[in-house]
Amino acid sequence: MRFDIRLDGYIVNCDKDHDEFLAAFTEWLESNGWGYAGMSLPVTEEEDIEAEIENMLKNDHYKKWGTFSLPDDDEEEEESE
Repeated sequence: MRFDIRLDGYIVNCDKDHDEFLAAFTEWLESNGWGYAGMSLPVTEEEDIEAEIENMLKNDHYKKWGTFSLPDDDEEEEESE
């Protein structure tokens, strides 16, 4: 059975620049026999990602159809202590 999945969001806490991320993402997709049709944009310093994510969480479309997987910053802080 074939499924299609739509992605709409941000990659957060990434340690790669845009080109490095795309290369790794493409390699991962191809290693699973998957493809991606869409676009990606680097996030600029002027963009407030936390505000954008908060807007997505409040958006009725995403509440009804979306699934959210947000990093738990508290866990990272506890692990580093």
